[in-house]
Amino acid sequence: MANKKKNSEAAPTPEQQARAASSSRKKQRKTYVSKTVKIVLVVIGVLAMLLSVSAMACSGLMSRAEDTSGYKLTGGVAATINGTNLTEDTVTKQIMSMRTSYGYTKDKDWAQYLVDNDLTPKKYRKQLIDSYTQQILLQQARKENGVTVSDEEVEKAWKDACKSAGGAKAFKKTLKTYGYTEDTYKDSLKESLAQQKLKDAVAPTSKPKDSEIVDYINENLSNYNDARRSSNILIKADSDASDEDKAAAKAKAQECLDKINSGELSFEDAVEQYSEDTGSKEKKGDVGWDKLTTFVDSYQAALEGLNKGDVSDVVESTYGYHIIKCTDYFHVDNQVDDIKQVPKDIKKYVSNVVKTQAASTAYSEWLEQYKKDADITVNPMPKDVPYNVSLKGVTKSSTDDSSTTK
Repeated sequence: MANKKKNSEAAPTPEQQARAASSSRKKQRKTYVSKTVKIVLVVIGVLAMLLSVSAMACSGLMSRAEDTSGYKLTGGVAATINGTNLTEDTVTKQIMSMRTSYGYTKDKDWAQYLVDNDLTPKKYRKQLIDSYTQQILLQQARKENGVTVSDEEVEKAWKDACKSAGGAKAFKKTLKTYGYTEDTYKDSLKESLAQQKLKDAVAPTSKPKDSEIVDYINENLSNYNDARRSSNILIKADSDASDEDKAAAKAKAQECLDKINSGELSFEDAVEQYSEDTGSKEKKGDVGWDKLTTFVDSYQAALEGLNKGDVSDVVESTYGYHIIKCTDYFHVDNQVDDIKQVPKDIKKYVSNVVKTQAASTAYSEWLEQYKKDADITVNPMPKDVPYNVSLKGVTKSSTDDSSTTK
């Protein structure tokens, strides 16, 4: 096979909490084939579906919180949503808890935070009530649509997550870094499963047509054109390994490459005999299309220098030493004219993107209408709630280390 050298190119409000979680879910870590990414995405995917106010009973009257925090509770009802009362004390305790968590215990610091974020006590209260209201409405909608999640479904989702993470022990360790235990994560899984079932019930979508897939690819052609699929042989060597260990790993990788180039071993046989990347080894070294995932820089640069069928020189990364084979290449000069031009995996990926976007739009439209049809009453904010501080004379912080978090 041809041997080709590598190319050398190459403290929030409730609404802000939700946006930050959603944004985090979209971020990808650079890796060649990393189960850790799957773990993080599982965790963040669940976190993004949850607001901090989601664990609420939505049938009947919400109980009044007891005054155990050193500030005065006013009692009363903040809002009524289709007959469900949201108590003023619930809102107050949530806001005061946030103030404490982020260090705004002094009124002057709290006032500064509000001003820096273009908020007033009333606006902040309204944002929180809106968050509670949406959660209450979603709970009511689930009941109306017969949405339930069984313990068996939660357990299956848990086992699937553990399997993707390389076992329960590794997964629990990762969860701990996010402040989760097995039980609390399962509660989150139950919530996210219920959320998905509701979306399926109120905003069902059909499989995209081939023409829709082609249109989407053409509209976003730079994201997919010149995509390369590759297979990988990895000889592991951690970035902090000794020079001796690195030299031994590199020599082993070179030995493997020499056998491939001489014809002594096919690339696939070399994967079986040499590769220490357990994830891709089961798939004859295949790590998929570079436009559908994210590789470390050195791997990506080397891959971009390969044509279909080419094999790279030994490529060093933080994981060790790779030998890369480009197994497929997708390119169109101007646009895709026929779905047959699109590789199967890219077609499947784009189909899921188009379907997800359609479902998201349909669900957003349903939710907006559901809110409009709901009987919602928001009562005025009591003047004596403990978070109602004066903003008189407070101006926005001019320094970069202000409390604004956007």
